[in-house]
Amino acid sequence: MTSRTTRARRMAVAVVSSVAVVTMAACSSSSSSGSSAGSDNSSGSGSASGFNVNTGDCNNPNVNKVVTGSWTVGYSLPLSGPVAGVVEYSMEGWKARIKAFNDAGGIDGVKINVKYLDDQFTPSMAKTNVTQFIESDHVDSLITFGTGSVGAMADLQNADCVPLLYPSSSVEQYRDISNYPWTVQFLPSGTAEARYDVKYILSRFPSGATVGIAQDQTQSGLGEYKAFVNAAKGTKLDISVVADETDPNAAATKLAAGKVEVVYNAGITNECGPLVTALQRVGFTPKLVLNPSNCADSTGYVQAGEAANGNVVPSYLKNPADPALANDPGVKEYLSQVTTANKDNSIAVAGWVQADLLIHTLQLAAKMPGGLTQANAIRAARNMTYASPMLPNGISWISKPNELIGMSGFQTLVWNAATKTFTTQGGIIDLSAS
Repeated sequence: MTSRTTRARRMAVAVVSSVAVVTMAACSSSSSSGSSAGSDNSSGSGSASGFNVNTGDCNNPNVNKVVTGSWTVGYSLPLSGPVAGVVEYSMEGWKARIKAFNDAGGIDGVKINVKYLDDQFTPSMAKTNVTQFIESDHVDSLITFGTGSVGAMADLQNADCVPLLYPSSSVEQYRDISNYPWTVQFLPSGTAEARYDVKYILSRFPSGATVGIAQDQTQSGLGEYKAFVNAAKGTKLDISVVADETDPNAAATKLAAGKVEVVYNAGITNECGPLVTALQRVGFTPKLVLNPSNCADSTGYVQAGEAANGNVVPSYLKNPADPALANDPGVKEYLSQVTTANKDNSIAVAGWVQADLLIHTLQLAAKMPGGLTQANAIRAARNMTYASPMLPNGISWISKPNELIGMSGFQTLVWNAATKTFTTQGGIIDLSAS
């Protein structure tokens, strides 16, 4: 165990004690808004209530220093490699939201400056990048893409007290505030999403069903797999096949041989379409294909054609192409900023929301005693209830001093191959309970 890891663990004990004290006081609220269409009920208005963290053991000497001029973000992401294409969609939304914020003047003139480094979706490269960001570039906060990269960064950024704000990851390990107080993930909790998955399958198969899992071999896929298996324990679901998704054709063949009724895709963003196409190629049509929320890139379903019809995805984002939302203030704001060809892609929307959460967090931090500092940024991020403009009505981002809930619910989406769009099914399913 490194000295930095040891310090992070010592610091975690202090955080737990602090949380126990401050939770009872975390009732104040402000009317600050991160954008024109969002709403907020956070405790970042300047009181010392809410999450607190011991900065005494931080390796970072600037953790309580007021940031002026620009807030620098270190973003390690796959600019090349297997998921680079999907990341481009995310960047369209992310960069548009950051640009609009900076063009509007930032926070009293403090603008957001983002440094990008390619990690090729490889944890070892992400670890190299985060070392450069922290030790050479002295960034104010971090963000990354994928559970493997979060894992590669977590010990260093926690020991150095550099906030990792809203990376695209969902696994439970890094939601543990006592051990990773400076890490706040963006994607919905894997455990909560798995509860949705099992509940949805049982709503379609009340007498039970046989389930086959196609599992991506990255840390992201492994996390989804474990969460689903745990959620299915004690239910009427029989997980009879688990197939390695590295080769979609081999996975489809194995799932077909098992004659499962339901296929759960424990995959990553770019694997939705290829798996469905492979199922069709081997002549297998399960009764239901259920994908994770990170599998919402419509490009893959369009490419899969008729085979993708009826695929289900849990979503926590508004669809800017939905005619029913044409006059929605949040959608209008989004479309005024994101004007690229992929503006309707949910991955672009997700990137915009990630940037919007960061901006809202910094706005709350700036109002706290001590001003815009790294310590106040993590305090704000740990005590925030915020309906970002591109979250559907009924879904909020919720972060409590002792628990990261994240997205509070899901909207079921069903792919329509004829119209090449997702359609909503039913109402919002609330998952905010622990």
